[in-house]
Amino acid sequence: MYVQPSNKNAASTRFRRPLLDWYLISRRTFYQAIAGLLLLVGAIVGLYLWKRHQDAIAGEFEAQSARLVQVLGNVSIKRARTNQVEQATPNALLEPGDVIYTASDGAAVIQYVDRSVLKMKSDSTIIIQENAINAKTDQQVVRNRIEGGTVNISTGTIRTSSDVNELDSKSVKFSVTQNTSAEVAVAGERVRVNVERGEVRSATDRGITESIRANTSVEYEQSQKLGQYALLSPPRLALPENARIVPLEYGKPLPVAFSWGSVSEAARYQLQVADSQYFLDRALVFEKETDGGSFTWTVNSQSGTYWWRVRALSRDGRPGVWSEEFRLTFVPRQPGVSDTPIYIGKVKVSRVASGIYNVSGETEPGAEIRINGRAVPVDGDGRFSLVLPGQTFRIAASDARGRRGEKIASN
Repeated sequence: MYVQPSNKNAASTRFRRPLLDWYLISRRTFYQAIAGLLLLVGAIVGLYLWKRHQDAIAGEFEAQSARLVQVLGNVSIKRARTNQVEQATPNALLEPGDVIYTASDGAAVIQYVDRSVLKMKSDSTIIIQENAINAKTDQQVVRNRIEGGTVNISTGTIRTSSDVNELDSKSVKFSVTQNTSAEVAVAGERVRVNVERGEVRSATDRGITESIRANTSVEYEQSQKLGQYALLSPPRLALPENARIVPLEYGKPLPVAFSWGSVSEAARYQLQVADSQYFLDRALVFEKETDGGSFTWTVNSQSGTYWWRVRALSRDGRPGVWSEEFRLTFVPRQPGVSDTPIYIGKVKVSRVASGIYNVSGETEPGAEIRINGRAVPVDGDGRFSLVLPGQTFRIAASDARGRRGEKIASN
């Protein structure tokens, strides 16, 4: 008989069951625990986002050099690094802390990292405070301070909603929005701002803020607002057309007629012609006030490129907003060439929608085309096309030799 060996440890072998402790908690305590957990998670996420924001702000801004685009007359720079004063030259680089002075015969144009342009008139002083870009966020920051004189600041389209362009003065700080043009003048304790285009936000030392819109002038004294008035609207330029090229015959005076549209409540008009698109005082060829909307300039062998603009003057002499600038170029007449009209052919007017048409055609390669005054891109082979409203379309061609051509088309 087989006998199974006994297990000495059998008597001591036990199956141990896990012990579970049950606790009863109230519903309120449970909700409080969940809320606490959510608050903790929110705090951690908030701290992380705050740290990222701080990292983007602090340490990631890269200082950039502003550049003197144009210098006319006596202009000086006091360098922040060396405390030395030097004569300004075109394309000179400007750093934060540099001070720029224009003498009574001087003027300057400065360009910044955000492509904004600041034009300094004579007897003006500004300090470049900041000119930087954030490498992570693309935010651009431009800050200047005007100590005295008159400047004009012009901005383009911003990169980010957090871009900053500020012009500080003794008692008022101006934040310049995108696509804006404004003139700021400081004389002693008085500050005046003329907003010609766009919008400027002002903040006084007393904490009073306001938005100043286009065609508005505001004056301050010791951070108090003295007054506000509307600026007359800019005239609409007519002739000569923008980018017009006019051939000149040496020794033979040529009358050039300027004309523009009228402005309501205007008493007179002021016309300026300059050899610089920035219209600095030293760049002015002439300035003329007229009672009506036209003036004739007699040109005597003044070959080159010029710009012209007009503004209205009110009955009390206050100037309005400048018009856009038109370009005008004079070139020497080439006998047998300048008088040959430019070819414009294969013109076609196709309906796109009610009152909207596509005007196309071809011209000589290198020619400039305008349809009803609007510039039209021209392909390398001379073909052009533009969609615009209208019934009758005037197609004008010009080239660098002063040749012209014209054709009228209708639907």
